[in-house]
Amino acid sequence: MDVDISAISDQLKHLRGLPIPVSSWLVEAGTDSTDDAAVWVWAFLDPRLVEREARLRQRQLIRDAVQEMLGSNDYWVYVRFPSAADREMFE
Repeated sequence: MDVDISAISDQLKHLRGLPIPVSSWLVEAGTDSTDDAAVWVWAFLDPRLVEREARLRQRQLIRDAVQEMLGSNDYWVYVRFPSAADREMFE
C-alpha cells in the first residue's frame, strides 16, 4: 500500500469549504478489519460547533477529498471527529 500520509495531511490542512473549522488533523493508513486498504482521518473539532447535518456534510467532503488525493476509490476512508481537547490522547 503506497499512501503518502504526509501529503494527505498537508492537503487536508488547506481544504476549503468545510462547514466546521478543523483545529488539527491526524491521518493513518493500513488495512481495516476486513483486510481492505483503508485510510483513517481524525479531524479535531470544537464540539460547540458540531451540528449533525454539518458533521455529515463535513464527513463526505473529507472522504471525497482523500479519495481524490489517492486517485482511487479502492480505499475505504474512515472519518472521525474527536474533540480538539482530546488531541493529546492521539500523540
